[in-house]
Amino acid sequence: SISDKRIKYIKTENYGVAHARNIGIKQAIGTYIGFLDSDDLMENYHMQTAYEFIQQNNNPEVVHLNFQWGDRDRSVIHKNLLPKKSPDDIFKSCSLHVNCTFIKNETAKKNLFNESRELMFAEDWDFFIKLAIRYPISYLDKVTSYLVDHEDRSMRNFEEKKWITRRDAITRSLSQDDIFSKKYESKIKIVTAHMNSLIAINFAVRKNKKKCLYFLFLALNQNILELFTKRSAAIVKHLIFSW
Repeated sequence: SISDKRIKYIKTENYGVAHARNIGIKQAIGTYIGFLDSDDLMENYHMQTAYEFIQQNNNPEVVHLNFQWGDRDRSVIHKNLLPKKSPDDIFKSCSLHVNCTFIKNETAKKNLFNESRELMFAEDWDFFIKLAIRYPISYLDKVTSYLVDHEDRSMRNFEEKKWITRRDAITRSLSQDDIFSKKYESKIKIVTAHMNSLIAINFAVRKNKKKCLYFLFLALNQNILELFTKRSAAIVKHLIFSW
């Protein structure tokens, strides 16, 4: 019902967010491409902040602002911590989000999302790793968007087989990337360790000690530094105090 020639509405079958984003990227004609997932929010100064930052920094290839996340009513709010060193910190975990990202049009068109259904819920991390090893990311630590922590994002929907599939899918996707395999192949264990620790904490929450320890030891065997993360501390806390 909006009569504005600048706005295009494109409907597609539900093949996942990666597919939908790629359709948008291919159709976009602006100098920069930004994103907003339907269940999240942008503050009214989001676009203006990005525009001014881009102008002040000589039109960088990739810009990333910051976000908060929490309940829909914002009764509980957490601020995201941006990577201090890129791409190294992005191999360890993904603290980036598409809602905060602005990418030059031609850059986005050359770096589409992996649409594999096996990768679903890990496609963003795969995308940002591949982006970070190709281009410098210009960060601005100003919160301009809000991620709603709804049930689809919670650990309540955890399924072991699906998460193992995602772990193996992102490992495979990165290994098949030319730049990653040539320059960063040794980092694949860091990525896999992070996925295994994520599986471990899901089992810790469910009080499945045997599987929790299995995936935790698997993670530590791949990257011993995973022991010093907040997630591992939470796993140990569950192991000691919750059972």
